[in-house]
Amino acid sequence: MCTCSRKVPVRLVAAALVVLFADAGRVCGGGQIDPMPGGIASAWPPVPSAAAPDGRAAAGMSEIRDALEERGVAFHLFVNDQYQAVVNDGADASGSGRNSASMDAFLTFDLDKLEIINDADVLLHVQSNWGAGINARTGSRLEVNDDADGDLGLHVAQLWYRQHFWERRIALTVGFLDYQTIVDRNAFANSEDKQFMSQALDNNPLVPLNIGLGASVAFRPAEWYALTVGVGDAQSVLYKPGFSTAFHDENRWFAYAEQTVHVTIPSKPGPCEGNYRVGVVFDPRPRANVTRNDRSLDGDDYGAYASMDQMVYRESSADGQGLGVFARLGYRTPETNAMGRFASAGFTYQGIVPGRNDDVLGFGMAMPRTSNDYRRRVRSSADKELIYELFYAVQVAKYLVVTMDVQYLDNPGTDGAIESGIVAGVRARFSF
Repeated sequence: MCTCSRKVPVRLVAAALVVLFADAGRVCGGGQIDPMPGGIASAWPPVPSAAAPDGRAAAGMSEIRDALEERGVAFHLFVNDQYQAVVNDGADASGSGRNSASMDAFLTFDLDKLEIINDADVLLHVQSNWGAGINARTGSRLEVNDDADGDLGLHVAQLWYRQHFWERRIALTVGFLDYQTIVDRNAFANSEDKQFMSQALDNNPLVPLNIGLGASVAFRPAEWYALTVGVGDAQSVLYKPGFSTAFHDENRWFAYAEQTVHVTIPSKPGPCEGNYRVGVVFDPRPRANVTRNDRSLDGDDYGAYASMDQMVYRESSADGQGLGVFARLGYRTPETNAMGRFASAGFTYQGIVPGRNDDVLGFGMAMPRTSNDYRRRVRSSADKELIYELFYAVQVAKYLVVTMDVQYLDNPGTDGAIESGIVAGVRARFSF
């Protein structure tokens, strides 16, 4: 779930179709566009997994789609349906499980292929959500299902234009952006739709991944290095295009800067690709300063983070089978953040079961920890929470992946009020 409003009114869809902007790059599983950081088409994309089915249920339309894609127009539709239950402890294990679902549709235009603008593309992403799931029943500070956003009608989740320069080494992206697709990305832990369901493992919760009006620039002077900088409206409001908040009254903007180093480890079956990122973020949202007796509001908050993903073993050069590992670290200033530090790590293995080459096993653990100032001045019992998640994604068909998922929460809420909790669930992901 994002830190601010996710959507723009649907009426902008018609305007986008009139503009006829471009292809956003490669679709990586439902709901996640996977360009290089900042939007440049990557020469080293994340390893594909079974959680990103490449087939489509609407097979009868394949010839039409292929013809459109050849000309520069692509359409992708993904539906996720999840069911989870608190099976032991937590804040409330007495109720039955709950369902939630989401639909993501992507329409992309390659303006170069369409012979409109050279080296330019546009993305339109519309979304709908149903059900809040069981997030409120666990007692955790973080959501066990980051895709359970409640009942939200059809809305625009992304709408942006991207222009490439200097042989595509520089990319400028402007519009309604989802920063989850721009910074803090990870090949193995970046999407609640197709990988880990927990908010603690699909992103770094200390990085405010803004969704709203913004701009980003990605610069890749070499194949092994990229720099991404960007800004985003920190006052985005649900279902509004953002002009009333971004350019009126108090203008507050998130700011991001991230460096990525790409590493290739040679191996006999094929190269093992990896990405190592460090970044800083500026957060202008006013919040209570716990070091002051009157708890007066303070803004201009800073944070730092790091992440890595690395393929460490490949079974063959023909596909993505093998073992990949990931890790994240995060820090926010302790005076204005209850959660001051964060760490996570884990792995995924594609094809671990013989004969099931597209299935994926994943395990991750995360530790959000309250800040020292928060413990001293607000709640002395607050400490850390440990989150463990295990999933197995089964590729039932080219267009369908079914994932079994279990999570264990140790000290949910961080304050000792709840000892633990166990959450079990299943997710079905369709590609059309």
